[in-house]
Amino acid sequence: MMRRSHRMHITLTVAVSATLFAVSNACARIDQACLSKAAGALPHITGLAVKGSRTRPVPAAVLATWKGQARPIIVDIDVVTEGEQETYSYLCVMTQGSAFVQRTMN
Repeated sequence: MMRRSHRMHITLTVAVSATLFAVSNACARIDQACLSKAAGALPHITGLAVKGSRTRPVPAAVLATWKGQARPIIVDIDVVTEGEQETYSYLCVMTQGSAFVQRTMN
């Protein structure tokens, strides 16, 4: 028979794991929505090809002046056009279930 402290430890472990899974799931949904919205905001250039994308935290200097309720992220999209590589960066924030993006300069 399990001791009470052992059962509490197992219960706590399961609860923490479930919470971390829910948070990572929510972050993945936000990242996916932001990546999709940023890809749609790319300039319409003939031959433009997306080679990669990623998200990253917003720099501390931007967060220090951020007045929004939701925490923004940066979306970087690597593209190639006519042999030239370039990265487009967008500030993204989720508001009322929708992603809003604005191009930033690196």
